[in-house]
Amino acid sequence: MNDNEQILKGVLDTLVLKVLQRGPNYGFGIRDALYQQLGEDAEVLKEATLYPLLHRLERRELLTSYRQPGERGTPRKYYQLTAAGSRYLQGRTDEWTKVISLLNRTLFALKKEES
Repeated sequence: MNDNEQILKGVLDTLVLKVLQRGPNYGFGIRDALYQQLGEDAEVLKEATLYPLLHRLERRELLTSYRQPGERGTPRKYYQLTAAGSRYLQGRTDEWTKVISLLNRTLFALKKEES
């Protein structure tokens, strides 16, 4: 795993919760939304990564799930954000905002100075 994948993996929980902030969704729907957002970095989100992540967030009570019939009649498991999940997402978003601010003031500022 390269450094870029390590960083993205560290933010995946937050990205999944952000997708679910828009409303309940099922595994493939969440994956598709994230693929669109991640673009060329989407390979970091594998099916083998997403479902354990969803189960972990559910065990932490940041998500709840329910089953609903799918288009072909087979039930789909939908996930939705809990109140605790919303608070956690806000906290993580605040933390990432601080990281971005720190990088802008330091690393990216140094890059501009060197140009």
